[in-house]
Amino acid sequence: MPSASDGHSGFTAPRRAAQYVRMSTDHQQCSPIFQRQAIAEYAAAHNIRIVRDYEDAGISGLTLRERPALIRLLVDVENPACKFTVILVYDVSRWGRFQDVDEAAFYEYTCRRAGVKVIYVAEPFEDDASPTTCVMKALKRAMAGEFSREISRKVFLGHCVNVQRGYHSGGPPGYGLQRVLVDTLNGSHRALAPYQYKSLQTDRVILAPGPPHETALVRKMFEWYAARGTTATDVARRLNDFGICNGVGRPWMPRNILQILRNEKYVGTNVYSRTSSKLDAAWEQLPTEEWIRVPGAFDPVVGNQLFAAVQRKLARCKCVPNRDEIVAGLRKVIEKTGTLNQATLRRYRSAPSVERIMREFGSLYEAYEAIGYAPRLNPERSRNRHTERRTELSIADITADELRKRGHAVKFEKHTNVMCVDNALRLQLVVRSSWLVRGHSPYWIARWPDCFAIDFLVYARIERADPNLLDFHLFPRGSLTPGAYTVIQRNGVSRFEDFRHPDLRSIIELTDCVPLEVLDFAHGASAT
Repeated sequence: MPSASDGHSGFTAPRRAAQYVRMSTDHQQCSPIFQRQAIAEYAAAHNIRIVRDYEDAGISGLTLRERPALIRLLVDVENPACKFTVILVYDVSRWGRFQDVDEAAFYEYTCRRAGVKVIYVAEPFEDDASPTTCVMKALKRAMAGEFSREISRKVFLGHCVNVQRGYHSGGPPGYGLQRVLVDTLNGSHRALAPYQYKSLQTDRVILAPGPPHETALVRKMFEWYAARGTTATDVARRLNDFGICNGVGRPWMPRNILQILRNEKYVGTNVYSRTSSKLDAAWEQLPTEEWIRVPGAFDPVVGNQLFAAVQRKLARCKCVPNRDEIVAGLRKVIEKTGTLNQATLRRYRSAPSVERIMREFGSLYEAYEAIGYAPRLNPERSRNRHTERRTELSIADITADELRKRGHAVKFEKHTNVMCVDNALRLQLVVRSSWLVRGHSPYWIARWPDCFAIDFLVYARIERADPNLLDFHLFPRGSLTPGAYTVIQRNGVSRFEDFRHPDLRSIIELTDCVPLEVLDFAHGASAT
């Protein structure tokens, strides 16, 4: 865009420009001062006046996401009140080292479309749209992206070499460990406090056992967990009962215990490259065979024998049994005890968990049938429960099919009877027959779950051992007390007549027409 000229005096008004300056975290020579000086010299030589300044200091040029100055510049360019017509950048790499060369070109085209030209003051190509200039820009953009890839490879290889030499690769040391600075020139060692780091490139950092009270506590964690029947939850509860906090002064959680129990650094093994996020890509878990593992790199906190025993127990807990293994485990419990129920299964640690059985079979009764076990229950109550369960599954299938026909995404969890609609609305479907007082006077009770969240409880009533449905009750969140049993109807009298419906048409219409914000309001109104 040519400069404005005054025909009487011959004075040419300078073009108004914005300058963009960036320096990434790598140690490069293109400092902001150096870039500004080069841009100022170019502006003076071409009658350009710099009116705006944008700087991303210490920020990588791989993506636009974490570059606030460039984002603000692109927003200002689209503003009709923009006060500049030129953007001055030192070179193509300062504009960005995008791994897709078209991304850098797109942002430059966005500026040009708004009438603002991007000029690279240190590049050899001309400031025009000729084929030669386009080819040179594309080549420079590709070279800028390749430079980042090459640096990434070199940095990763350097870290691998240091890890294989026994040095710490970075990150917090962990509870019971501490970082130690090693001066490679004189061999001196010095413990590093939190937020202290090495200041010389020749220095190295290793891990070592931390304060005695922390290392003793870590050993106790391994010993407690290795004992028969102890879980990570038990260890965390025991530490919290003693009033012992974790490394950041908070109560222990089971996941904190498991992180310590699984980490090989407590036996002195240096492990690196378990996860990867190169060139600002998403984090991914790498296969075990790609890890870099160096045994004996640090002084151990626990012995190899104790650590191996804990790992075997963790592996057993992590293993998910299949249907045949569950059946075999149930039969072993029957051989030992002669009976089978939830209390017995929870008492034997080697038995399959109740939750896993229900996920696999849908209910404990289905599992009992698979192994030919007749539970010691009232035969009539057992038949009622079978009828309830079959009716629940039938209602779930019919409702899910109808919702899918209307374009909804539906998932049904058999072990909890929860139906999730569009990954947002959660409904629990239950079918219950009546209880009897002294052999007569039927009544129905409902229970709102207290161990997982739902939005509606869909409660269907049937007569004893009769699959024919009487009616439905749609209870929104807040209408029933979680965990408590509530009488729905007794002797033909209901306290929840407003929630009663003849069929499920109302819940299907609700998913079609009512947004979730209105649902939340309705829940609060019903609760009041």
